[in-house]
Amino acid sequence: MEIKHVKNELLFKTNSWTFIAILIGLIIFLPISEVFIQLFNTSESWPHLKKTVFSTYLINTIVLTIGTGLLSTLIGVFCAWVIACCEFPLKKFFEWALILPLAIPTYVSAYAYFDILELSNPMLIWVRANINLEAMQSLNSFFVYFFTILVLSSVLYPYVYLLTRASFLKQGNQLIEAGLSLGHNINEIFWKIALPMARPAVFAGLSLVIMETLNDYGAVKHFGIPTFTSGIFRTWLGMGDMSGALKLAAYLMLLILILLLIEKKARSRARYHENSGSNKPFKKIMLSRKKSIITIALCSIPFLFGFLIPVFRLSSWALISQDTIRSISLLGLIKNSLFLSVAVSLLTVVLALLLVFSAKYFQSKLTSFTNRFAILGYSVPGAVIAMGILLLSAQINKIYVDILLTGSLLILIFAFITRFFAVAWQPIDSGMERNCKNINDASRSLGIPAIFSLIKVNIPLIKNTLITASILVFIDSMKELPLTLILRPFNFNTLSTATFDLSSQAQIVESSVPALCIIMIVAIPLISLNLKGKSKLQ
Repeated sequence: MEIKHVKNELLFKTNSWTFIAILIGLIIFLPISEVFIQLFNTSESWPHLKKTVFSTYLINTIVLTIGTGLLSTLIGVFCAWVIACCEFPLKKFFEWALILPLAIPTYVSAYAYFDILELSNPMLIWVRANINLEAMQSLNSFFVYFFTILVLSSVLYPYVYLLTRASFLKQGNQLIEAGLSLGHNINEIFWKIALPMARPAVFAGLSLVIMETLNDYGAVKHFGIPTFTSGIFRTWLGMGDMSGALKLAAYLMLLILILLLIEKKARSRARYHENSGSNKPFKKIMLSRKKSIITIALCSIPFLFGFLIPVFRLSSWALISQDTIRSISLLGLIKNSLFLSVAVSLLTVVLALLLVFSAKYFQSKLTSFTNRFAILGYSVPGAVIAMGILLLSAQINKIYVDILLTGSLLILIFAFITRFFAVAWQPIDSGMERNCKNINDASRSLGIPAIFSLIKVNIPLIKNTLITASILVFIDSMKELPLTLILRPFNFNTLSTATFDLSSQAQIVESSVPALCIIMIVAIPLISLNLKGKSKLQ
């Protein structure tokens, strides 16, 4: 009887649903695995790259990642605390205004501040005249790194802000009241109670900042900082050395893996980020007039530098660049960008829904295991995924000569799905676990067909989650640059590639038109998510 039971269970869990889900998950993971294999392959140019530029790429990447991560965390945690737990004038405004920098791609922000380094020229001239040339060069390098970190942090801190704010709002009021009754002031409560409880959320937001920093190409290229991502482009497109670029991509993946393990270990030490004893929100802390003024000033700085100044500068440039609209076929760029982003968001959500449902409804551990591999794409820069897809498509073309995948729109869409699959999978997985678990158990025990349970039960229950997931994928797709640059079909341009191409040709003012379009398109769904209370990233 026991053997028969096990056999029946295996037959139940291994069916067309789980088979298709496992197959899809493995296909999504294939580009990443192709690059990782390059760690063990030889390359004729690798000894030269390792000797000349590898250490530079590694140091620069680590410095930018650490600097941007720390500054983004500082800004995000402070803003999350005062918005979630304090009462002061203009709080309602800052609640949604502080997420707006997320609508600006890192490379667009860099272009908006293209002349920021000129602010350091007087000091550099003085140092050269009064000290020496070497001191001036060292100080110039410091300013380049500092301004780059400042620009990146000004648009990436919302990742930390959103997740940490959600964690603060979930924390029960009982512990805060207990802290006050024990004689602790607000500062002590923040450091000893609230922040430790929110630490997993802080680390989750920090990991997103790290991933976006590692993925950046436009900003670091603009400021002239050689990193792994810019090195991949330079080695492959500039030097024509694809094997060397693949080797760099593989080592970048290794660095990412190390950072993820460090982040996971740090987060695992704090499992107490939510208080199940009470669901009452914080009793809001009433700030004095003086503290309110200081808080407003401090909250205004990230909003000002992260959103308002870039948008103002881009808008002023756009007014004097009317000819650009006609020369770059703006309507065509908008059409291509919307088509690509909408197609990617819909397909990604459908595939994520299929994989999550198959794993949970049939309780398939193998499907769940495959899902974990499929979501690794978001932790990998777009340039790395692009390299993996090129390798994969080249192998397919050798076997099936009649199939030309490289340079097709289909490959570009597949690359976007691989990159942003986790963005849709994580909220869908969380929503289905929270809302559908017991119902799916009942449906399964009653022998209700899986397709009926999916369409009639699961989808209606997580409808809002599906909408949120699709919007998040849409936003990321609109801003993505490296993937599109490498894999776009011939004569297929988007708003992001047009912005990059114009800026690369020293047409910063003209690039403001497509850049502003990206911001306007992304800002609308971003604000709607926040207003509906669905802006928390899973």
